[in-house]
Amino acid sequence: MQTTRKLPPIGARIIKSSVSVALCMLIYHLRTMLPIGNGIPFYSALAALWCLQPYHDTTKKNAWQRSIGTLTGALFGLLFLMFLRAADISEPIIVYLLSAVVIIPVIYTTVVLNKRNAAFFSCVVFLSIALTHSFDDDPYMFVLNRVLDTFIGIGVGLAVNNFRLPVKHDSKTLYVSGIDDVLISDDHSTVQYSKVELNRLIESGVKFTVSTIHTPAEVISLMDGVDLELPVIVMDGAAMYDIKGKEYIETKCLSPEICEKAESIIESKGLHCFVNALYDHSLMIFYGELKNPAEKDLFETHKSSPYRNYIRKIYRHYDNSERVIYLTVLAEKEAVLNLEKELAEQMGLFVRVTVYPSEYESYLYLKVYSPFASKQEMLKKLWSHTDAESIVTIGSIKGKYDIYIGDGGGNATIKKLKKLYRHR
Repeated sequence: MQTTRKLPPIGARIIKSSVSVALCMLIYHLRTMLPIGNGIPFYSALAALWCLQPYHDTTKKNAWQRSIGTLTGALFGLLFLMFLRAADISEPIIVYLLSAVVIIPVIYTTVVLNKRNAAFFSCVVFLSIALTHSFDDDPYMFVLNRVLDTFIGIGVGLAVNNFRLPVKHDSKTLYVSGIDDVLISDDHSTVQYSKVELNRLIESGVKFTVSTIHTPAEVISLMDGVDLELPVIVMDGAAMYDIKGKEYIETKCLSPEICEKAESIIESKGLHCFVNALYDHSLMIFYGELKNPAEKDLFETHKSSPYRNYIRKIYRHYDNSERVIYLTVLAEKEAVLNLEKELAEQMGLFVRVTVYPSEYESYLYLKVYSPFASKQEMLKKLWSHTDAESIVTIGSIKGKYDIYIGDGGGNATIKKLKKLYRHR
């Protein structure tokens, strides 16, 4: 069944781009009333658009890059015009060929200044002067206006990009969100928008993090591009991980005896399990003989990930340095349900077993955790790591979270978060 792809929303950057161009045109109109020349608004608009970026740091970087490029190109353009007049050169083909030669010192100057990223803009400004205004009666005025045009655009871009309406922000609430069907939806066109807006909220002071069944490796992959400052709750509450520090802050592990018994029951059913064990702050995934196509595909898909460490069980230590966080079984539905029943009968309250759908048709995941591993308990520990006065949870299961997301997540979640953050 083919799903209809939703159109992405018109974001703030698109609106800001239009406003910036309009302001550049308005400034040009005002400049036409001045006696010092009026420039060309095209260059102002280009500079403004170049400076409009999702994040403040990128905006400043691009503005500085454009400024260096403009000044370098304008300087060489001015020197080139002076040379043409001093040498009385007016033949177009000679002018054009000489300008091509001057490109060498233009680019080399950006290399010497360690501003290689400004080389393109330096060349554009130089060529706009050398090729289109070398034969003007007063080309020096164009050089002045060309620089002024660019700096007007840079100023407009910075002003519009940094403009914020005065709103009341909530910086005392900790917002904890799920990922699947909450932040990340099936409509991939909305993902980038969500990440950009999340970063803006985090930059402005919102206390935000995620709680998920995924491992830290999967969180890093799924949330790539989001600057999560606070620790994240991972593995269905079995651990809390600091992405910035790359370390596990809290863990709830299976005891060696319980782990050994659970593995024995799994083996007695003719099934295989992945053992997720912590050594210092590194998660190792031990595996044995893979039993089914789903397991084999899962292994082949993830084994090359830089965030996962798959190791054969023959190299497992089985000593006190090993801390097993959970066991994972990936098998057909009937086998998983039978195993779930067997674990419940033999191990009772000594383990917490969860079963949920997999990405493989007719296959289910089963995970075995410590009975003390829960999102609720880890949420309390997370709270103690912040100075937040309250917690708001966001998820896709009705009645389980403070904020229910029932529309597939993505943009809707971010909009709700923005509304909460700005008006609580």
